[in-house]
Amino acid sequence: MKTFTIALSCLALSLLAAPAFAQETTEPAPMDHSKMDHSAHADAVRPAPSANREATPAASGETVTARVNGLVCDFCAQSIRKVFGKQAAVETVKVDLDNGEVVLGMKKGQTLDDETVGKLIRKSGYALVEIKRAGGV
Repeated sequence: MKTFTIALSCLALSLLAAPAFAQETTEPAPMDHSKMDHSAHADAVRPAPSANREATPAASGETVTARVNGLVCDFCAQSIRKVFGKQAAVETVKVDLDNGEVVLGMKKGQTLDDETVGKLIRKSGYALVEIKRAGGV
């Protein structure tokens, strides 16, 4: 009986732990930030740019400007900075909330294609309007 109880306990634990170790195979649906309530942090003071890679775009590489719908607060901007800051080709990230733009300064000789930029913006929960490129490699 003791062996049966131990075996049953192991089975129950393995069934309960299985969802925690399962890998998600589909991409989660993006959030629509434009419909979120931002009133709780509407009066938040925007900090000055620091070591979080927000600066003016690099003069040495290409500049990619993406117009984005749904950017309304600094928390929205932080999520965009975090996503693009992880990209190896990106040197600087500037989020202009007033104009709804994300300006990416690319490292010299590197770029992100339009499909990747759009995918990263949608993954962050925003809607891409258009992409403009300036400068060059």
